[in-house]
Amino acid sequence: MDEQTSLVDRIEAKRSQDSQGCLSVHSWVSFAHRYLYVAVGKNACTRIKSTLVLLDGEAVPEHLGQVHNMGQRLSSLSTKQIAMILSSPDWFRFCFVRNPYYRLFSAYKSKILNYLDPQYQWVRDKIRSSCGYPLRDGRPAGMVTFRDYVDFVEARLDSVPDAHWARQTDILAIDLVPYDFVGRFERFQQDFEHVLRRLRAPDNVLATRTEVMNPTTPMYHAAAYDHELADHVYRMYEADFTTFGYERDSWLFDHEWASELALKNESRRYV
Repeated sequence: MDEQTSLVDRIEAKRSQDSQGCLSVHSWVSFAHRYLYVAVGKNACTRIKSTLVLLDGEAVPEHLGQVHNMGQRLSSLSTKQIAMILSSPDWFRFCFVRNPYYRLFSAYKSKILNYLDPQYQWVRDKIRSSCGYPLRDGRPAGMVTFRDYVDFVEARLDSVPDAHWARQTDILAIDLVPYDFVGRFERFQQDFEHVLRRLRAPDNVLATRTEVMNPTTPMYHAAAYDHELADHVYRMYEADFTTFGYERDSWLFDHEWASELALKNESRRYV
């Protein structure tokens, strides 16, 4: 069996078992610029997709959430076309990863603490019910603890695919997609600029790369994690930690990159 035949077989297998949606929900293909981007929730995917929309000559939708419905998916293509995209040296395949501790806590802040967000109301309701949260004046407690959210996610990690808590290794289908560039959220501006220059983005598109979308309130992760909970999350996402080189004790060291980022942002005020 030659290499191309093997690739076709693996694509067909992924089509039938694409539980995390790499070929469908998470892929973004541009034949005009010959790139494949596979998005991971809470890894700046709204910023990246909005910029790619501009690069492809389209308008960013007024309601940013609609940008996730744009772009062409691998699942809309033939197996032969997908094989070409995954193997051709003329195509640029990229993604962004994030420290699993940071990503899970960011999802909690963005989707669970934001109790007005209707998309994840069912998650808050399920946690309140299963954990026996109290009522006051006939209304349930508004907040859900991070530890209870972690337990909720763990129970569904392998059975309920979700862009905000699925393992990055699963979403990205690293066993199938030979990425040319794996950017890191922790150095996003530098890495995304590399992507855009590789795609020969014009200056007006390059200028949008620093705009922040869907931000959450900054907070050091030692405020959310303790050693027991961190070990728990490490076991849940061990494949992500080991594959992408994030340290087991990194939840205690986020001040290093956060401080560097703060200094960069401060310096821009005087440019």
